[in-house]
Amino acid sequence: MAPVFDTFDDDIEDLAERAASPDPGIRRVAMMELAEAVGGEAKVLLLKGLADDDATVRAAAAKALDEHDGADVVEGLVRSLEDADEDVRRVAAETLSEKKEPTCGPLLIERAEHADPFVQAAALRALRELVIPDALSAALKALQSAAPEVRREGLGVIGYLKAEEALPALLATARDADPTVRRATMAALVFLRSGGPGVATLLAGLQDENWQVREEAAISIAKSRLPEAVEPLIAAMADPVWQVKTKAANALGRIKSTAAVDVLGRALDSEISNLRKEAAAALGEIAHPQALSFLERACDDPDPDVRKLIRWAIGRCRAEV
Repeated sequence: MAPVFDTFDDDIEDLAERAASPDPGIRRVAMMELAEAVGGEAKVLLLKGLADDDATVRAAAAKALDEHDGADVVEGLVRSLEDADEDVRRVAAETLSEKKEPTCGPLLIERAEHADPFVQAAALRALRELVIPDALSAALKALQSAAPEVRREGLGVIGYLKAEEALPALLATARDADPTVRRATMAALVFLRSGGPGVATLLAGLQDENWQVREEAAISIAKSRLPEAVEPLIAAMADPVWQVKTKAANALGRIKSTAAVDVLGRALDSEISNLRKEAAAALGEIAHPQALSFLERACDDPDPDVRKLIRWAIGRCRAEV
């Protein structure tokens, strides 16, 4: 009987042979298939592919490394951030952002101060989920960059670290000219506490000219459960963009504000089913008998998900009678 690994070994040998083909098309397909192969030999072939003469092969290798881990993979992808080909750099950055190799923190921190904004942003994005305190200094420096993508990714690192010492810098980026930076600032302010410094800045985000900034402010308020946000959130329920209203409704439910029952009850008449769902869920979280008249009137909602939440909310409210 043949050993069970014979087929696997044959596959790797075949892929290795095709990875060395003079035809770049064959080499590229080999890189793609190596994504499904396991073991160190497959990874070695992919890392070698990052240095291929053909850019399409290098890009395929960078993408396939998404399925392989290790410090050597991160190091290879970091080198590819400086590839001469734009597609290779982009794919390497995307793959790198999915890696979580704490041992590569120093390497990424070093690249976070690279002269090329693209390399800086990619390194900061990769640092974000590692949650390495030593990355804070590089993230704060990134906020001074002329490139908005670098400032944005620096804010992402600060947000994951929940670094309260970065608050003065965050208060400055909340006024950034670039809306994507202001949005990232709202996300980074998630660590704020009721009554503390910075709360006014987060609340002001609900009135930003850019709707995505307003939406992100509502998301952070929901996570922080800031009671002083009730009135601004009630006002946000009149926002012209339904996504903002949806997040405001969610935040009001998390804060369990009885003052919001009326505005949430009226939101059950919205044409947007997602808003009706969030309004019903929020009324269930608040669980105040005053909400029963709104909920019972809406119990025949055309959306089954909304009807399910309304039934749940009615049960919660009746339990408080």
